[in-house]
Amino acid sequence: MSKFKSLLDTVKGREPEPEPEKPPQDSDVNHKKPVVRQEPIVEPQPEPKRGRPKGKRSDPDYEQVTAYIRKDTHASIKIALLQEGQKREFSELVQELLEQWVKSRT
Repeated sequence: MSKFKSLLDTVKGREPEPEPEKPPQDSDVNHKKPVVRQEPIVEPQPEPKRGRPKGKRSDPDYEQVTAYIRKDTHASIKIALLQEGQKREFSELVQELLEQWVKSRT
């Protein structure tokens, strides 16, 4: 029997035929379900983030400023920092020198 038979009968003005009863299937029979012991749910640990570490730009303790210095001074400073070999950044040197200046004024 087609699943659209009753719809077709209604449209044609006929009395729909009653559907025959289906024999129960194994899935319809009430079987006792086995008791399943559930383990506690453990939240997975977040993976460490990939990529570059956060820099000074996103650190609220730092503020970006602009200063004009002579080109030859800037070039000399970059060369000296590279020769130091400590991989100290230009901004770290400026910070150190400015802190010394502030201390000298008190």
